[in-house]
Amino acid sequence: MDWSRTKTIFIITFLLLNVFLTWQLIETHNVNQISMITVANIQEVLKENNVTIDTDLPETDSPGLLVVGKNVVLEDEEIPNASEQKIDMVDENTILSVLEEPIALSREAFSTEVGTFLSAYVFQGDDYRVGGYDREKNQVFLYQTYEGKTAYTFDDQPLILHLDEELQIVGYQQKYFQFEVQDGEEREMYSSLKAIEVLLNDQLVRMNQTITDVQFGYYSFFSPTGDVQVFAPMWRVTVDGEMYLVHAIGGTVQQLT
Repeated sequence: MDWSRTKTIFIITFLLLNVFLTWQLIETHNVNQISMITVANIQEVLKENNVTIDTDLPETDSPGLLVVGKNVVLEDEEIPNASEQKIDMVDENTILSVLEEPIALSREAFSTEVGTFLSAYVFQGDDYRVGGYDREKNQVFLYQTYEGKTAYTFDDQPLILHLDEELQIVGYQQKYFQFEVQDGEEREMYSSLKAIEVLLNDQLVRMNQTITDVQFGYYSFFSPTGDVQVFAPMWRVTVDGEMYLVHAIGGTVQQLT
């Protein structure tokens, strides 16, 4: 074996490896510098236009993919305390429950008591979050969550609590999604600050306005096809009472009415 030649090859390989690692370090540094400059530019534009961000800017590690929700057929034996409810099928994916005894709620501890009820009487009740309250119909609307983020459905709510005039839960209507990530190539997600930049560029955030809330979630805008809905990752940005959805992958904007 020619040890001199072998030694030379090792030295050259080592030098090439050092060059590659140095180049990679420089590239990483440049990317980080560009990111810092971009953030600084956005913040400078906000400052120049006297736009105030009166909320924390959350981040997310969710994959840059769509999420598919498939309806699950619910069975009586899967529902906690089913013996204390009269359960009927509205359709093959939706149940209607009437409680044998109403469950009282108080305005002071409304959210906590709703959460306790969900855990005790609703299939996978901990997977839902309150989305709204219709005082005229005495109904509480709830949406399911995926990976801890709310998944908002199009034109219907997966869970509706029915109340009486005394703020007691008398029953509920429920459907349940099983979520899975749609196959495809992951794409880079917009940050919350990038979503605000999109609104700035579209002149939906204007001078002297205040951004009061920024939330990440999944939204479905189309009527269900069979028992399936497709959810897209979105940033919901509230600007002086107006709510906008910024697609976290494509950057398109939709105003919520």
